[in-house]
Amino acid sequence: MPLHTGAITLSDSVKVSLLTCGPGDELYAKFGHTAIRVHDPANAIDITFNYGYFDSSIDGFYYKFVKGETDYQLGITETLQFITEYQVLHRNVREQILNLQQSEKQTLFDILMENYKPENRLYRYNFIFDNCTTRPRDIIAKAIQGKLRFSQKLAGQHDTFQQLIDYYTNDSPAIAFGIHLVLGEGKNREATLQQTFFLPERLMQAYDSATIQRDSITVPLVVSASQLVAVPDRIHKAAFDYIAAIMGALLLIVIIISYFDIKRNRLSRWFDAILFGLTGLMGCIVFYLTFFSLHPLVSHNWNVVWMNPLLLVFAVSLMFRTLRKMTYYLQFLFLACELFMLVGSCFLLQKFSLPELLLVAALAIRSAMYAVFYVFKK
Repeated sequence: MPLHTGAITLSDSVKVSLLTCGPGDELYAKFGHTAIRVHDPANAIDITFNYGYFDSSIDGFYYKFVKGETDYQLGITETLQFITEYQVLHRNVREQILNLQQSEKQTLFDILMENYKPENRLYRYNFIFDNCTTRPRDIIAKAIQGKLRFSQKLAGQHDTFQQLIDYYTNDSPAIAFGIHLVLGEGKNREATLQQTFFLPERLMQAYDSATIQRDSITVPLVVSASQLVAVPDRIHKAAFDYIAAIMGALLLIVIIISYFDIKRNRLSRWFDAILFGLTGLMGCIVFYLTFFSLHPLVSHNWNVVWMNPLLLVFAVSLMFRTLRKMTYYLQFLFLACELFMLVGSCFLLQKFSLPELLLVAALAIRSAMYAVFYVFKK
């Protein structure tokens, strides 16, 4: 039945369910996915509503993505096609049939169809607070003519946003390191139960034990659950943190180079140009996200104190003898910032990973070398 021909009255045999897709290997797929299925055999309807579509071919897509101005949209696919896609991707798909009344199913379907209109289907994507999982969560809650209740056991969990994210990225140290760098102190805020539902598996687990309170009657939210695509579960096991090992090795190299610099009474400026230059390049991203991006949780990022574009200015100034004096002044500033970060890691609301602290320590040693040489030359 064509879905654009007008209002559709669902039959009594219709089933509405939540589809939860397991995590994948790519960054965008690491947290899983959510969709809503409407299966009405009497009307020859078996479709899936998916809020995860985006067009990467539009002009300036990657710039808009970094800035937080990415528009996602609601799409509709045949459920068989949706399932086949995840079979090919080798990712789990679990279905939870919802215990909704006929009027609630119709309301939910009407909301979805209204959202699918061309003028409504686009929305401003927000990784934490408005994504392909929070949209189904809100629509299902809106359609229920009663009070949706969740297990008190779930409400008693006290995970921060960073802990929730770390669970899905601990098998990819490079990705975890990058996320730690760009997220600000808001990442260490404790997420409410509803806020944890930005993660598909969290919403699925909450629905398993959720109930609907209709006057004096309490019914389970989920009638039945099944596995539409069954593959071995992805084990979220922490991998060897090679980023921490690299940063530890870097710190050792810095100590060795600094020792020989003192012995020969000469700074290894070529090494500092590379070290501070690369850190400065990363700092450009951190700086931009902190002050200009609309993404949640990236503002108020203390990492911008020690990792920012000013490090690039230092790296470039090393190439000009006439600017050598300025390099010493810059390093006095850097040293103050780096020492503040090392001490501040004990009392700041924002928590820092081991690789971050090792890198700050390496930079601090090289900054201290400039202070020592400046004083010695005096």
